[in-house]
Amino acid sequence: MTKYPVFWDESFKTLQDIIRLKDISTGLVFEITKFGGLLKTSEYLKVAESLGLETMISSRIEHPITLNWAKKIKESFNYIDLNYEHYIEKTSK
Repeated sequence: MTKYPVFWDESFKTLQDIIRLKDISTGLVFEITKFGGLLKTSEYLKVAESLGLETMISSRIEHPITLNWAKKIKESFNYIDLNYEHYIEKTSK
C-alpha cells in the first residue's frame, strides 16, 4: 500500500467495484445520489467497512433534501466533506 491515502470516488458505483478496489485503496468517497438513495448507500457502507476500507461522505451540487440527509448520517463515515459552499464562487452579476 502507498504511504499516501488513496480514496476512490467516481471509480466505483457497484458492490463489485468496492470489492475490486479493496486491495488498492485506503477508502471510498460516498455520495447519496451516486447510489440512488440512502438504502444503497447504507448497504455499500457496510460492505466497505467489512473490507477494512475508510469512508468519506461527500456531495455533488445536490438538492437541499439530499444534503440534509447526508448531514444526518455523516457520523457513520470516517471523513466528512459536505461543505459544498467552498466550491461555489459568487460572480459580480
